[in-house]
Amino acid sequence: MPFTLSDLLALPSVRSARPEPAGSRDGLDGRIVRWVHTSEIHDIAPLLKGGEALLTTGLGLVALPAEGHRAYAASLARVGVAALLLELGRSFPTAPPALLDEAARVGLPVILLHGVVPFIEVTEEAHAAILAREVTALREVAEQRTRLLQAMAESPGVVGLVGACARLTGQPAGLVTADGELVAGSSLPEGAEGEGADVVIGGRVWGRLTLHGPAGRCARATLEAAGPLVALEVQRSPADTSSHRLSAAQLLSDLVSGRYRSTRDLASRALGVGFVVRPGHSVVGCVVRPRSSRSTLPGWLQTVQETSARHLGPTMVAEQDGHVLVGAAVPAAGARRQLAALTADLNARLGALGGVLVCAGPLVDDVTALAMSLQSALDTADLAVRMATASDLVLSEDVALYQLLRTMVDDVALEQFTTGQLGPLLQHDARTGAGLVMTLDTLFVAGMSKSRAAEMLGVRRQTLYGRVERICQLLGGVDLEQRETRTALDLALLCWRLRLNGGRASTSPR
Repeated sequence: MPFTLSDLLALPSVRSARPEPAGSRDGLDGRIVRWVHTSEIHDIAPLLKGGEALLTTGLGLVALPAEGHRAYAASLARVGVAALLLELGRSFPTAPPALLDEAARVGLPVILLHGVVPFIEVTEEAHAAILAREVTALREVAEQRTRLLQAMAESPGVVGLVGACARLTGQPAGLVTADGELVAGSSLPEGAEGEGADVVIGGRVWGRLTLHGPAGRCARATLEAAGPLVALEVQRSPADTSSHRLSAAQLLSDLVSGRYRSTRDLASRALGVGFVVRPGHSVVGCVVRPRSSRSTLPGWLQTVQETSARHLGPTMVAEQDGHVLVGAAVPAAGARRQLAALTADLNARLGALGGVLVCAGPLVDDVTALAMSLQSALDTADLAVRMATASDLVLSEDVALYQLLRTMVDDVALEQFTTGQLGPLLQHDARTGAGLVMTLDTLFVAGMSKSRAAEMLGVRRQTLYGRVERICQLLGGVDLEQRETRTALDLALLCWRLRLNGGRASTSPR
């Protein structure tokens, strides 16, 4: 059984702090907690992976305005944080209302701790419980694998293996291809509950093995053990399980991995699966990935396949490493518009399950150059996740400057340049929490419009005027109207954002 938020709240170290749920209560008890993390950094979200329970005293939020508290809650929800545990008494006597209001809006559970507790005690107890459950789960999978191997010796083949899964769990089982074709067992009745596992062959999802009934420890262990065995049996089966869609997926996987004989062979195979690039069209590679790393999107591959074909025309779709790759032929002049429509449709269909992020590489001339576009899309997706972007669609050209800085300038040079331009502001913010760097960044984003910047920051214009005057004083009396000065500061702010959100460094939370 996964470790849940209710399990965390039941730990002695947490109970002693008299936890009080606040904010969103949607699915509170059943929320899975992948790990427990502590941090006082208000911009911690880009450094998290999702599924964490975040412990904090709120020290990093003290100097922030109400909009800063809202942005903090929204950013945690975007990366899939399981819950925020806020200890009261040290930084805040009561929870900031704006934080609770935004947490309720975005579905982020907030747990108020009314007693002081060493966070190390919470993390030690929680991590011990999480690891113990993982060890138990691994042991159960190993036991079920042994039983399935014994069953395969008696009744080999896909049909026998699916029957063994049903016999071991006491639940009807079914195996369907990615196109929905039933291969063995029985179909899941409409409206019935079912637990399933993808069958992956050659790096792509070939089909899905499903148990028809409520999820349980035995069912999960059997599915995890059976998935690779079913894949092996499918490959050994003499039956022809290929299809147009599966052939296109295999072509895309081979393209990414470089497993093809020649560009002529590649072009011939593309024509064979109906991937035709008409005059006035270009080829683009896209990556579709879940917004949250803890999201489970059942059937999402088929959803992406159907939606991509509807909005982009000729497409090749393949699942790889938890995300979906898409190769498409689109009008060169209207690619962004079509990708925006695809993104909106996907999130309309999958939004209740967490939604997706769509990233696209540059337009290329033909299918032989698609590998480059796909790699650029993968790099763009990695950077978009690091930056915790709020946009659901990111094109490689949107983050081109960040990519250029990552490839041309090392971390030391970035730090030196940023400190040289913004050092006095960074030091002032560290001492006072005044947020002058963020104010300057917002002013540039607003195109030097003070009224718009004030609105974006949620402050009065007179307040912004005072901040801008203080910024200029701290920077030695600079004139923000001078183009050279403004360009240098704007580039330094880009470097600051890049370093702030991980840069080229590890994305592991700290």
